Amino acid sequence: MLNYDNAEKRRMVEHCIRTGKALVNPIIDWDESDVWEFLNGNGIEHCCLYDQGYKRLGCIGCPMNTAAAAADLEKYPEYKRLYLKAFERMIEKRKERGLGVEGKWETPEKVMKWWLCIEDE
Repeated sequence: MLNYDNAEKRRMVEHCIRTGKALVNPIIDWDESDVWEFLNGNGIEHCCLYDQGYKRLGCIGCPMNTAAAAADLEKYPEYKRLYLKAFERMIEKRKERGLGVEGKWETPEKVMKWWLCIEDE
């Protein structure tokens, strides 16, 4: 098991208990300017979304990027609809299994707020 990607405890060389393998993180101590210096200094192209102000790329609605996730889902309403549909199916499965759906699990919309770390009014 490893720490999440941006944990302060990450090291250049780590050992994964689950797989028994050593993992090397060669740019673990780079900051953002180091990354851009490497890319630009070597003529490496980058995704145009960085030029639009994105700091992290991944899936739309990713809870690892809560600052932009809600805005992304408004920008791409089809993805928001699909998330809500998935949350609805999750609630149905929880009910079938006799698991609680009170509070933040009552509706797909409430799960969405929990997912995006949005406080209920």
